[in-house]
Amino acid sequence: MGKINKTEIQTKAVNTICEGTTINGDVETKSDIRLDGILKGKLITTGRLVVGPTGFVEGDIFCDNIDVVGNVVGNIDAKNVVTLKEGAKVTGNIATKNLSIDSGVIFDGYSKMSGEKSPIK
Repeated sequence: MGKINKTEIQTKAVNTICEGTTINGDVETKSDIRLDGILKGKLITTGRLVVGPTGFVEGDIFCDNIDVVGNVVGNIDAKNVVTLKEGAKVTGNIATKNLSIDSGVIFDGYSKMSGEKSPIK
């Protein structure tokens, strides 16, 4: 058997917070994460975040890329791409390089698209 690189395993893993799960507190990961439950706290990932149709985040999000179908109440700071898909509801500001908003999305906030450091703290 070959040697297992634990860092490689951690970065390829996908975290899942299932429907029916509530987390009160901050979440930080280096892996991709899918949220179908409830998070009340800040979420930080160097990977991709998917907020599924039953997902709800109340807090600021810092990530590389994000797809939102559920609800976010807080600011989103994404290094690359923010995609708000049909059914998404976002109340807060968005800072990113690329922003895509589908028809049927509710977005109440301001957006800033540039390669510069985000003003969101």
